[in-house]
Amino acid sequence: MWNVVVSLLRQTMVQAPRGTRARLARYLGLPRQRITDFLSGKRRLPDAEITLRLLHWLAETRAGRDPSV
Repeated sequence: MWNVVVSLLRQTMVQAPRGTRARLARYLGLPRQRITDFLSGKRRLPDAEITLRLLHWLAETRAGRDPSV
């Protein structure tokens, strides 16, 4: 299931305006590089809390709202 989440996040990031990854990192309380690590899927995986927050951010973003503001 993580592969599906990563795929959706990548699609959203491609369409998102500049600075979205930085806002997401601030929303999650993580360094921006950690978001890149999650999206690459090679080095790190998020814990359960971060995964839930990523899913929340993804749902809100796809609904046209930005919870990271």
